[in-house]
Amino acid sequence: MFELSILSLDTVLHFGIKMLAFLGGLAALIFVHELGHFLVARKVGVTVEKFSLGFGPEIISFTRGGTKYLLCWIPLGGYVKMKGEEVGEEPADEKGSFLAATVTHRLAIASAGPLFNILFAVGIYYCVYLTGVPTLSPVVGVVTAESPAMAAGLQTGDRILAIGGDKILYWEQLQKIVRVSPGRSLNFQVERSSGSLADIAITPVSGQTTDVFGDQENTGLIGITPLVRNITYVKVGSPADQAGIRAGDTLLAVDDATILGWGDLKKAAIDKPGQALTFRVRRDGTEIVTTLTPESKIVKDIAGKSAEVGMLGIGMAGEMVTEKYGVFGAFKRAYEETGRLIYLIAVSIKKIFTGSISADAIGGPILIFQIYGEQAEQGFNGLVRLTALLSINLGLINLLPIPVLDGGHIFFFLIELLRGKPVSERNRARAQQVGLFMLLSLMAFAFYNDIMRIIT
Repeated sequence: MFELSILSLDTVLHFGIKMLAFLGGLAALIFVHELGHFLVARKVGVTVEKFSLGFGPEIISFTRGGTKYLLCWIPLGGYVKMKGEEVGEEPADEKGSFLAATVTHRLAIASAGPLFNILFAVGIYYCVYLTGVPTLSPVVGVVTAESPAMAAGLQTGDRILAIGGDKILYWEQLQKIVRVSPGRSLNFQVERSSGSLADIAITPVSGQTTDVFGDQENTGLIGITPLVRNITYVKVGSPADQAGIRAGDTLLAVDDATILGWGDLKKAAIDKPGQALTFRVRRDGTEIVTTLTPESKIVKDIAGKSAEVGMLGIGMAGEMVTEKYGVFGAFKRAYEETGRLIYLIAVSIKKIFTGSISADAIGGPILIFQIYGEQAEQGFNGLVRLTALLSINLGLINLLPIPVLDGGHIFFFLIELLRGKPVSERNRARAQQVGLFMLLSLMAFAFYNDIMRIIT
C-alpha cells in the first residue's frame, strides 16, 4: 500500500518566494553586467547582434534596432554578442565590427560590465541610505571585567550619546572612534537606564582583535559589546521554532547564564550541541520558560577547520535605529560602504588563491539560492543589500585575468596596447580553451561544495 505525500500550500508558497527572490536578484545582476557591455559597445559604434539573459533554448525573443534580445531557459548567466567578436570570425563588412574597433574602445567595452556592477551596488546603497536602513544603536551590553570601561564605571544598559564633540547615533560610529584612539582619553556622554546623564572619561588600551579573516590586528579597545538579545528571526522547523520561541521575544537567560549578546549565547548554548537547555524569554511583558536542545552540526571556519556547534535557528539584534542621510550624505555613505565591500571581497579572493581561506568557502547557485531565500524571509531591505554585495562580487570576479572572463579580455588588450599589435589569433584561441576549462572546473567545484553542504 502506498501513501501519497502532498506538499502543503505553505511549503509551496515558501519555496516560491525563495525562488522568485533568487531569480529576480540573479536577473538584475546579469542584466546590469551585460547592459554595461551593450551600452558602451553601441556608444563606440560596435554593432551588437544579440543581447541575452540566460543560456540555452530561448523562451522569448524580439529584434529591435538590429539587435536580437533573448530570454533563455538557463538563468545562470547572459551574454552580449558583438559583430566580429569571436576568434576566427571575419565579417564581410568590417563596419561595426568589434575587432575593427580601436584597442581603447575594446578595452572600454570589456571593462564596462564589471564597472556597471560596481555602480549598481553604489546605486542600491544610495537608495538604501536615502530611505533609511536599520542599524544597531549604541547601547552597552557586556562590560568586560578589569577593562577600561569597567574601571571608568560604564554599565550594562548605558546609552552612549556622544564621544567628545561627536554625536553618536550608531554603534559603528562608537567603534570607529575607539579603534583609532588607543592611549587617548575620551569623554563619553552617557544616558543611564534610569534616565540620568553622566560624563565618563575612558582611555582605550591597545589590544589585538581578530578580523573577519581570522587575522590579528592592533586596535583601540575599552572592553564593551553591544546589548543584543532581541530575537528577530526564527527559522521554520528549527530547535527554536519547536521550542515555541517567536520573533519579537527578548532572550533573557539560558540556564543560569544571563544573555546580553552573541558572546553570552555562544558560551551558554551554541557551544553545547545536543544538550537540553532552559531558555527564559520575555514576550509582551511576560516571562516564558521553555526547553531547547541545540541541533548538533559540523561547520567549518574560514580556514577550513571543522568544529561541532549547536544550531538554534534564530537571529538576534539589539535596539535598532534608522540610519538615514540626505541626498549628498547618502551618496557619501554608499561610496564608503561599496569601497569597504570591494576591499573585503578582493582580500577574500586573494586569500582563497593563496590558501589562507579554505576552498570549501566557494559557493555556487545553490548557496546563493539559500542565502536569497533567508534574506527574503527577513525583509526587502536585506534582500537588496545582498544583491549589492553579489553585484560587487560578480564585478570583481569578472576582472580576474582568466580568458573568457572580462579580465582575460582586458589582459589581452593591455598587452596589445604595450606591444602595438594584438595577440595572435592562435594564442587567443588556446587561451580561451584553457579559460573555459578553468571556468567549468570552478563551476563544478562550486556545485560540489553546495551539494556537500546540503549532505553534511
